Amino acid sequence: MKGADVVRLPIAEIRLDGGTQPRSALDFAAIDDYAEAMAAGVKFPPVVVFHDGEHYWLADGFHRLKAAFASGFDAIDCDLRQGTLDDAQWYSFSANKTNGLRRTNEDKQRAVKSALLHPRAAELSNSALARHVGVDEATVRNWRTRLAASSEIPKIDTRTVSRQGSTYRQRTTQIGRRRAKPSEPARSSQSPDDLLRAVASLAACEADPAGFAREIVARPDRDQILAQMEKAHEFLAFCLSEIRRAHAAGCDAFAPPHADDGDARACQTVA
Repeated sequence: MKGADVVRLPIAEIRLDGGTQPRSALDFAAIDDYAEAMAAGVKFPPVVVFHDGEHYWLADGFHRLKAAFASGFDAIDCDLRQGTLDDAQWYSFSANKTNGLRRTNEDKQRAVKSALLHPRAAELSNSALARHVGVDEATVRNWRTRLAASSEIPKIDTRTVSRQGSTYRQRTTQIGRRRAKPSEPARSSQSPDDLLRAVASLAACEADPAGFAREIVARPDRDQILAQMEKAHEFLAFCLSEIRRAHAAGCDAFAPPHADDGDARACQTVA
């Protein structure tokens, strides 16, 4: 999804039928108030619209658009973003959580349910989804349980979790279970020095993340690249976790099997 530009679009070209209205109902009194203010010359923030190359999908600003049309305007200022209908739907679930017309409890419940039924929600934790929609974690948890029980959404085996600055994939089927004794790790054809050089190269990279992201999104093999990046991120996050765990357990965890006294003294110095 690319960045946004403010443009003026014909109201007739903006589609409202993409499932991007998370409210349970429109407030027609608010529409009348907006329309009166617009007719008097009051400027309103632009509505948010996603363009997928063919259609313009309204993601935020249903009351403003209806009011503009009622006031006799045939065009409206739009915060135009390049993205799919899925992007527009996902954005709409977070609309109005901090501004605009106050959401009712019914609006929040509808937004949570719609978000849980969206493909992007399958791998998100309840807390991450709650932050996106702007509700408490318990609301998301209760709705996920209800929808999973009715088979409206599948039970997830993994989810994306962010803790202490690290994001990783967690197997939900293992939550609450005792960890099995780890087996002997598989031998890698890459030496630690090769991996350390790759990490050093990434750490020294001065590329603009936003520009790099745009380049990746424009590539035909972006899905393969994203999968490789996610795998690399998961591997580095796991390595970092293991290093921290070993360091907390004591410096002996780093010592080779036949370390001599000199190695031990060096280890104490580092600690």
